Amino acid sequence: MADHDADPFDRARERFNAGLAALQAGDAAQAEQALRQSLALLPGRPSTQLNLAVALLRQDRAAEALPLLDAVLADAPDDVDALGHRGAALNRLQQPEQAAPVFQRLVQLAPQRPEAWFHLAQTLQMLGHAEPALAAYERCLALRPDHAAACSQRGTALRELGRVDEAAAAFERALALGDDDGGLNAYYLAALRGGAAPPRSPPAYVQGLFDDYAGDFERHLVDELDYHAPAALQRALLGLGRSDFAEGLDLGCGTGLCAPLLRPLAGRLQGVDLSAAMLRAAAARGLYDELHQADVVQHLQALAAAGRQADLLVAADVLIYLGDLAPLFAAAARVLAPGGVLAFSVEIAAPEQPFVLQPSLRYAHGEAALRRLAAAHGLQPRHEERGLLRVEQAQPVVGQYWVLQRGAPA
Repeated sequence: MADHDADPFDRARERFNAGLAALQAGDAAQAEQALRQSLALLPGRPSTQLNLAVALLRQDRAAEALPLLDAVLADAPDDVDALGHRGAALNRLQQPEQAAPVFQRLVQLAPQRPEAWFHLAQTLQMLGHAEPALAAYERCLALRPDHAAACSQRGTALRELGRVDEAAAAFERALALGDDDGGLNAYYLAALRGGAAPPRSPPAYVQGLFDDYAGDFERHLVDELDYHAPAALQRALLGLGRSDFAEGLDLGCGTGLCAPLLRPLAGRLQGVDLSAAMLRAAAARGLYDELHQADVVQHLQALAAAGRQADLLVAADVLIYLGDLAPLFAAAARVLAPGGVLAFSVEIAAPEQPFVLQPSLRYAHGEAALRRLAAAHGLQPRHEERGLLRVEQAQPVVGQYWVLQRGAPA
């Protein structure tokens, strides 16, 4: 009998099984196709809707997955698999407030599932509820002591609560279980234990931090942290007596807080940032001629390799995520046109220390070490001052503002 003559239920089952096989093989697109075919033959089948939602989630299409999961839960409100996937979809859509009660319901229904507690903990952590998140991580680990990711995230919750020794022990346990988390656990340990620091913050940490932070970034910096760096750097640049920079580049531009201050100084203004969410906010300002999603050092290196030049480079509160500044200074010296300037802010370490990773997870740099590095790359100081960077937990964070010039007169 030809396939089109087969019983619709049998054809639907065959397509459903093909979809499951594709999911298990890691081919979400093929799974989606087969499961949609099955659902067309047998509409409303909960198991098909659930697995189609999984296929969509694996393709980062959470918004399309949600209606399918809602349909399953309308018929079976206590379906633990559907609840878990619905919570995951809401988190991917940056809706942790809606995801939290979903996961809370899940742990009520399936208290012996370690992953249920893990996802609840992650969601609470996204909401800034460190104490309840910590309790949920500990429930997860009580059920599965070798859950490396839970050990790592428990360390993060403990660090946020100021329990430094316990946090460090959690990160050590995660590393022992084989979870380096893209270098994050070693990075956290170096900050907490004061050991040998990596040369820079892991890019995944920086990108994730600012993707999550983008929606509240400006309000938090301006209203709560009393952020000074953009205005201080603009004053330093104006002090040079120049406002005719042909090509400016805002390194780590974020949401574009520097753009209104740099735009009058530069004929063309580009921005570069690792975070796509930040760049979307920067684009909305309409003040940049170009925006690039890239690592700032790699972007400068690419410009240098292509023979591109600029005469203004600005890095406001960016070098706190770079320890070893030699690669950035080397690339900047190649990109800067003769007489071009590099303006930046740093947090302050002991004068001779090239860099120190602080418990805040930010790097600080020593003044004498910066002078040597600048001289080694033909960059001469034109401006240097100590000043307020921001206010954190009612305490001023004092840093340094620098302007270096390529080929400046002595």
